[in-house]
Amino acid sequence: MHNNTQKSQPQPDTPVISNDNRSIVGGETSFWVFFQGINAVGLSIHSGPVDPPEIHQPVSPPVGPIPSLLKTDHALGLSIYLDRADLSKVDPNPSEVITTQNTLQHYHHLTHGTCIAAPRGGPAFCKVKYVPFASMSPEQIQGWEKLVCHFFDWTNYVEAVKNNGPQMAGDMWADGWRKCSKKESFGCYCSVGKLVKMMRRANYNPRDKATSIKEASDFIAIQLQHLAPGVFKSYCKTLISNNLPSMAHMEYPLPYNALDFASFLTFTMYNFHNGPHKDSDVNNWTLVCWILIFNPRTASDNGPILADEGFDMLGGQFTFRKLQLCLDLHHVLGVTLCVFKSNSHTHQTFPGASPSDRYTHIDFSCQMSEAMTHAVVAYINGTAPSPEVAGQQKQISNAQKKL
Repeated sequence: MHNNTQKSQPQPDTPVISNDNRSIVGGETSFWVFFQGINAVGLSIHSGPVDPPEIHQPVSPPVGPIPSLLKTDHALGLSIYLDRADLSKVDPNPSEVITTQNTLQHYHHLTHGTCIAAPRGGPAFCKVKYVPFASMSPEQIQGWEKLVCHFFDWTNYVEAVKNNGPQMAGDMWADGWRKCSKKESFGCYCSVGKLVKMMRRANYNPRDKATSIKEASDFIAIQLQHLAPGVFKSYCKTLISNNLPSMAHMEYPLPYNALDFASFLTFTMYNFHNGPHKDSDVNNWTLVCWILIFNPRTASDNGPILADEGFDMLGGQFTFRKLQLCLDLHHVLGVTLCVFKSNSHTHQTFPGASPSDRYTHIDFSCQMSEAMTHAVVAYINGTAPSPEVAGQQKQISNAQKKL
């Protein structure tokens, strides 16, 4: 597949509100905040004129700031549009490890637009934005294509993750920094065996690889800044206050820049799905993104990267089952961006498949693991089992010994 090399800078765009507002009968009630230009727990601010939300059913008129939001949000005095829906907080079929599509019909489905979700009387826990490819500039399209190509290329340097607890099927890879299981205290994700193969083929240039990783990290950081600046600041604070390496760094320690925000990311393809779980990372909010693409296993090398109108994947939803909330990912041909409180809300990715086998989606999320944080603390305090850190140069040295 083509890997466009021109660096892109995505432009911010105004959220458009439109969603399926079905009521769910039974149980306690929750509310949904459908918004344009509001700040919920530091998520997003649009200071220009606020247009009425475009929705499928009538909603209540604008109301004042919600008492459960932060004081800083109260001071903004921005309009909030509520659609009150009775949403059960009880899983209707808890015995289903993977909720059936029949049960999902009773969930509240988000399909397009931009929205924030919160339980009644509580703080927001999720913001999701659906961005159609058709709404993007050529530079934005190129930026997403370049990111996808970076992920494809990275699979040449790392093995698929084999010890992700909730994972049930599909493939997952990681990029960035992790706690090491052997020798060094912590290091960059890399398979020395795969690195040796790339060196033997003369396909490895450490400077080019470092540039590619930084460009990918910066591009993701910009998307998060546009989606949820408060969450981006929270990521940055956690990274810097814990002295963690940025996933854009090739060695440790290095100075931070304005776009450094997370230590590592994972990305998945090929019908990846998992069981219901909560995370245990040091970041309380997690950025997750789904990109609709042509299946690289069946596509031609010079074919398009981002999916076209023939996209036919079924399933693959992302849910918060205790609130019966479902993010449908295939109604909008484009990219879905989401931030949510991953440590406190049970979530799950469902199986999905393309009947034609021509399409898939590539999903990524950005984290800072608790284990890696402890390893960094031990390294700084001088109590780590090994004083070495496996940055890029150490991995090159290890690979050269095997040539």
